[in-house]
Amino acid sequence: MEDLKTLITFTYPHEAHMAKGYLESNGIETLLKDEMTVSVNNFYSNAIGGVKLLVKDSNYDSGIQLLKESGYILDKYSKKSHVNDVESMDRKYDVKACPFCKSQNISRNKNVSIWIIPVYAIIGAIFPIFRSTYICFDCDKKWRFATKN
Repeated sequence: MEDLKTLITFTYPHEAHMAKGYLESNGIETLLKDEMTVSVNNFYSNAIGGVKLLVKDSNYDSGIQLLKESGYILDKYSKKSHVNDVESMDRKYDVKACPFCKSQNISRNKNVSIWIIPVYAIIGAIFPIFRSTYICFDCDKKWRFATKN
């Protein structure tokens, strides 16, 4: 039997099953490792390195290529790669959806405002020191809403 190599790891088993199904539909045999451990207690996922998708050595390169084409693996030069720039927008856009791709798979981040730190250190009172930004997990864009003057 050929040696197996870890092609990609996932935090959750359902993500691994989607990639496994995609590869198997393209003729690449796969195997999932640590799937049941993470299914029983999902807090173990980071401790054991996630759910591993294994393929034969001979299928490794074609598996990587298929996952890149389908978007499971992002190149650093890909247009979907992470964007560190935060764009400022008007509030006319819906807060529950990404204004770029209209996805509802977003989260709200809180970043420390640099201007409030000295005031907070001098006065010692509790001020809102975080600036809220939003992030879309589908298109990896970040934005915040402009304050009205």
